[in-house]
Amino acid sequence: MFTQPTPFPLAERRTLRSWLSDVMRSFDPGCDAADRGRAVPEETVSSPAGSGPSGPTLHEQAAGEVLPFPIHGEALLVKLADVLRRHVAGRELADNPLRLTISRSPWARLSIDAAAYVDYLSEIGTFQAAIEAGPDTKVILKTTDFDALASFVTQYVNERLAERASTEAAP
Repeated sequence: MFTQPTPFPLAERRTLRSWLSDVMRSFDPGCDAADRGRAVPEETVSSPAGSGPSGPTLHEQAAGEVLPFPIHGEALLVKLADVLRRHVAGRELADNPLRLTISRSPWARLSIDAAAYVDYLSEIGTFQAAIEAGPDTKVILKTTDFDALASFVTQYVNERLAERASTEAAP
Protein backbone atom coordinates (compact mmCIF):
# COMPACT_ATOMS: atom_id res chain seq x y z
CA MET A 1 0.00 0.00 0.00
CA PHE A 2 1.38 3.37 -1.03
CA THR A 3 0.71 6.34 1.25
CA GLN A 4 1.40 9.94 0.40
CA PRO A 5 3.33 12.04 2.88
CA THR A 6 1.16 14.58 4.65
CA PRO A 7 2.00 18.26 4.29
CA PHE A 8 1.88 18.68 8.07
CA PRO A 9 4.14 16.89 10.53
CA LEU A 10 2.33 14.15 12.40
CA ALA A 11 4.92 13.91 15.18
CA GLU A 12 3.03 16.30 17.41
CA ARG A 13 -0.73 15.84 17.50
CA ARG A 14 -2.31 18.33 19.82
CA THR A 15 -5.80 18.78 21.06
CA LEU A 16 -7.66 22.07 20.99
CA ARG A 17 -7.46 22.23 24.78
CA SER A 18 -3.66 21.89 24.83
CA TRP A 19 -3.34 24.52 22.11
CA LEU A 20 -5.57 26.94 24.04
CA SER A 21 -3.61 26.26 27.23
CA ASP A 22 -0.37 27.14 25.46
CA VAL A 23 -1.89 30.31 24.08
CA MET A 24 -3.08 31.39 27.53
CA ARG A 25 0.33 30.62 29.04
CA SER A 26 2.01 32.71 26.35
CA PHE A 27 0.33 35.76 27.90
CA ASP A 28 1.90 34.97 31.28
CA PRO A 29 5.02 37.17 31.66
CA GLY A 30 6.60 34.75 34.19
CA CYS A 31 6.45 31.84 31.79
CA ASP A 32 9.51 31.13 29.63
CA ALA A 33 9.75 29.08 26.43
CA ALA A 34 10.52 25.85 28.33
CA ASP A 35 7.36 26.25 30.41
CA ARG A 36 5.19 26.71 27.33
CA GLY A 37 5.89 23.16 26.22
CA ARG A 38 4.38 21.57 29.31
CA ALA A 39 1.17 22.05 31.23
CA VAL A 40 1.42 23.25 34.81
CA PRO A 41 -1.68 22.88 36.97
CA GLU A 42 -2.65 26.02 38.86
CA GLU A 43 -2.31 24.33 42.26
CA THR A 44 1.39 23.57 41.68
CA VAL A 45 2.33 27.14 40.71
CA SER A 46 4.36 28.57 43.56
CA SER A 47 3.56 32.06 44.77
CA PRO A 48 6.20 34.77 44.28
CA ALA A 49 8.54 35.47 47.18
CA GLY A 50 6.95 37.66 49.81
CA SER A 51 3.46 37.43 48.36
CA GLY A 52 2.27 34.71 50.72
CA PRO A 53 -0.86 32.66 50.11
CA SER A 54 -2.79 35.69 48.85
CA GLY A 55 -0.43 36.27 45.88
CA PRO A 56 -1.67 36.43 42.32
CA THR A 57 -2.69 33.16 40.69
CA LEU A 58 -2.01 32.08 37.14
CA HIS A 59 -5.55 33.07 36.11
CA GLU A 60 -5.20 36.57 37.59
CA GLN A 61 -1.91 37.14 35.78
CA ALA A 62 -3.29 35.97 32.42
CA ALA A 63 -6.49 38.00 32.58
CA GLY A 64 -7.93 39.16 29.27
CA GLU A 65 -11.09 40.65 27.89
CA VAL A 66 -13.70 38.47 26.21
CA LEU A 67 -15.41 40.12 23.27
CA PRO A 68 -18.97 39.11 22.35
CA PHE A 69 -19.30 37.09 19.19
CA PRO A 70 -22.12 38.20 16.86
CA ILE A 71 -25.24 36.19 17.47
CA HIS A 72 -26.84 34.55 14.45
CA GLY A 73 -30.19 36.31 15.04
CA GLU A 74 -28.50 39.71 15.22
CA ALA A 75 -26.72 38.99 11.94
CA LEU A 76 -30.08 38.12 10.34
CA LEU A 77 -31.53 41.39 11.63
CA VAL A 78 -28.64 43.34 10.08
CA LYS A 79 -29.18 41.49 6.79
CA LEU A 80 -32.90 42.32 6.87
CA ALA A 81 -32.09 46.00 7.41
CA ASP A 82 -29.69 45.93 4.45
CA VAL A 83 -32.28 44.30 2.17
CA LEU A 84 -34.94 46.82 3.21
CA ARG A 85 -32.55 49.75 2.64
CA ARG A 86 -31.83 48.53 -0.89
CA HIS A 87 -35.56 48.01 -1.50
CA VAL A 88 -36.36 51.57 -0.36
CA ALA A 89 -33.39 53.07 -2.22
CA GLY A 90 -34.89 51.89 -5.52
CA ARG A 91 -37.85 54.21 -5.00
CA GLU A 92 -37.47 57.94 -5.23
CA LEU A 93 -39.20 59.48 -2.23
CA ALA A 94 -39.01 63.18 -1.44
CA ASP A 95 -39.43 62.57 2.29
CA ASN A 96 -38.47 59.06 3.39
CA PRO A 97 -40.33 58.18 6.62
CA LEU A 98 -38.36 54.96 7.17
CA ARG A 99 -35.38 54.90 9.53
CA LEU A 100 -34.11 51.35 9.03
CA THR A 101 -31.40 51.67 11.68
CA ILE A 102 -29.87 49.05 13.99
CA SER A 103 -29.15 49.69 17.67
CA ARG A 104 -27.98 47.49 20.57
CA SER A 105 -29.54 48.69 23.78
CA PRO A 106 -30.32 46.39 25.66
CA TRP A 107 -30.79 44.00 22.73
CA ALA A 108 -30.52 44.24 18.96
CA ARG A 109 -33.27 46.45 17.51
CA LEU A 110 -34.14 47.33 13.93
CA SER A 111 -36.09 50.61 13.98
CA ILE A 112 -38.26 50.69 10.88
CA ASP A 113 -40.04 54.00 11.47
CA ALA A 114 -41.57 55.95 14.36
CA ALA A 115 -44.30 53.31 14.80
CA ALA A 116 -42.54 50.01 14.10
CA TYR A 117 -39.48 48.09 15.23
CA VAL A 118 -38.07 44.57 15.38
CA ASP A 119 -36.16 43.26 18.40
CA TYR A 120 -34.02 40.15 18.61
CA LEU A 121 -34.38 38.73 22.10
CA SER A 122 -31.13 36.77 22.38
CA GLU A 123 -32.00 35.26 25.78
CA ILE A 124 -34.80 33.23 24.23
CA GLY A 125 -33.71 33.31 20.56
CA THR A 126 -36.90 35.02 19.37
CA PHE A 127 -37.68 37.90 17.04
CA GLN A 128 -40.34 40.35 18.17
CA ALA A 129 -41.87 42.79 15.67
CA ALA A 130 -44.07 45.54 17.08
CA ILE A 131 -46.20 47.96 15.08
CA GLU A 132 -48.30 50.69 16.65
CA ALA A 133 -51.45 50.58 14.53
CA GLY A 134 -53.32 53.26 16.48
CA PRO A 135 -53.39 55.14 19.75
CA ASP A 136 -54.53 52.07 21.74
CA THR A 137 -53.56 49.30 19.32
CA LYS A 138 -50.22 47.56 18.98
CA VAL A 139 -49.61 44.52 16.79
CA ILE A 140 -46.85 42.25 18.11
CA LEU A 141 -45.41 39.26 16.28
CA LYS A 142 -43.14 36.95 18.28
CA THR A 143 -41.51 34.20 16.24
CA THR A 144 -38.39 32.15 15.82
CA ASP A 145 -39.13 31.81 12.08
CA PHE A 146 -37.05 34.49 10.36
CA ASP A 147 -38.80 34.00 7.00
CA ALA A 148 -42.20 34.76 8.56
CA LEU A 149 -40.74 37.85 10.22
CA ALA A 150 -39.12 39.07 6.99
CA SER A 151 -42.41 38.60 5.11
CA PHE A 152 -44.34 40.49 7.81
CA VAL A 153 -41.86 43.40 7.89
CA THR A 154 -41.58 43.58 4.10
CA GLN A 155 -45.37 43.75 3.79
CA TYR A 156 -45.46 46.57 6.34
CA VAL A 157 -42.69 48.52 4.54
CA ASN A 158 -44.40 48.06 1.16
CA GLU A 159 -47.69 49.34 2.58
CA ARG A 160 -45.92 52.35 4.11
CA LEU A 161 -44.20 53.13 0.80
CA ALA A 162 -47.47 52.74 -1.17
CA GLU A 163 -49.26 54.95 1.36
CA ARG A 164 -46.50 57.55 1.04
CA ALA A 165 -46.55 57.42 -2.76
CA SER A 166 -50.34 57.90 -2.83
CA THR A 167 -50.15 60.95 -0.56
CA GLU A 168 -47.37 62.44 -2.72
CA ALA A 169 -49.40 61.86 -5.92
CA ALA A 170 -52.57 63.43 -4.49
CA PRO A 171 -52.92 67.20 -5.15
